[in-house]
Parts: sequence; C-alpha cells; structure tokens
Amino acid sequence: MRRHLVVSVVVAALALSACGGDDDQPADYVLSTSPEFVNRLIPGRRPLALVTATGEGTGTIRLTAVTSVAGAAADVQPANISPGEVAEIWVDLPPVTVDVPLTVTIGGTRDDLERIVTVDATAVPGVDDLEGTAVDIAGVFIDELAGTVDALPPTTAGLVNGTPVAGLLVVTHYAWFTDEAEIGLAWHIMVAPDDWAELTIRPRGQLAPTEAYRLTSWSTALAGGDVAIDVIDPPPEVMR
Repeated sequence: MRRHLVVSVVVAALALSACGGDDDQPADYVLSTSPEFVNRLIPGRRPLALVTATGEGTGTIRLTAVTSVAGAAADVQPANISPGEVAEIWVDLPPVTVDVPLTVTIGGTRDDLERIVTVDATAVPGVDDLEGTAVDIAGVFIDELAGTVDALPPTTAGLVNGTPVAGLLVVTHYAWFTDEAEIGLAWHIMVAPDDWAELTIRPRGQLAPTEAYRLTSWSTALAGGDVAIDVIDPPPEVMR
C-alpha cells in the first residue's frame, strides 16, 4: 500500500510541474495582412496594406517594417497593437524609372515570441495625376451624403492625404486618410450610363470598409444631370 501511495504522489507532482510549465509559456499569436493582393505603387508616401494579429493573450505586440528596395522606407501606424487590433503599413518610395519588385517584411514581437509576415508589390514610375478627378467625383457623394454618414467630411476640403491606390486599368482607385477614416473611391472608365462610381468608408481601426455607396454615372453627375446614389454592401477588404 505504501508503494502505491508514493507512486501516486510522484505522478501528481509531475502533473503539477507540467501545468506550471505551460503557464510560463508566452501566449501565442499570428500576424496577417489585408488585402490579399497589393498592386502597383507610384513614388511617394503610399499606403501598402493593413496588418492585424490574432491569437492568445492581450499583451502589446510591437510592430516593425523593412523594405527590400534601396532608398525606400516603411513604417507601421500604430506601432503597437494587441490581438484583434489593426495597424496600417505605409511606404515611402523613391523615384523609379522602371518597374521594381518590392517586398515589405513586417515583424511582431511580444515577450519572447517573434512573428513575421511579408507583403509583395511593385514600385512603378508615375505621379499622382488623379486627384482632380477624384475630388470632383467624391464631391458628388459628399453633396448628397454629408451630415448623414459618420466620418465623411462636410466638404471636399476635408479630403486630406489623398493618394492613388491599386494602379489598375478600367477601374481607377483613389483614397483619402482623415483622422477618423480611410475614404476610398473607385470609378469605372466608361461612358454613361456604364460609368459608375463607388465610395467606401473604413474606420482607421477596422480591417475592412464598413459602409459603401454607388453612384449611377459620374460623368452625368459632373455634367449636372440626374443621378442616383444607393447604399451597397461594403467590400470585404480595402483596395491597394
């Protein structure tokens, strides 16, 4: 009987020791970025992607970012997040004369756990020659929606930190970054009545737009014609 008692005590002690070891392990987490695909970026300060963390624990994760292109720089805002929170990755690109592949490596550190995720894009020659048209089209939305949509400025003067995004053909994409929100704009390069435009609102702390609106014809609107703006489902991710 005594021998069985000693064995039971030893087994219990080992079990307690194992549990204590698990408690000493740092809470795990995973970094991920959005959108899934990032396209072409012209020189200047440009938004690259969003990064978030999922996993255990609530401690702060310190984020850093480095680029693969000489003369380019990257930073993450905010530089510290907890699981479930979102940060923005921005890059400052020097002028380029040819297309240059770009990789940004985002690192996370919490306690002794380090995690890494990468974002690939292409730096291309170019300048922002879209601002005028983008502001004009966004003004149509603002005239109709201002005062009814949170985070949408009352006039186009509130559209700040504007930049082209995505660099795609047929549908052009632009975005502004106010203190409260990323205001995205897309417009179809077609003739009326197929030249729709869409406006999206993403609160800066969210991973995806929460509101979206569609204009039936931007060229008709700019010419003073009759158009409609409808509420639509927001896209599942931002455009880059």
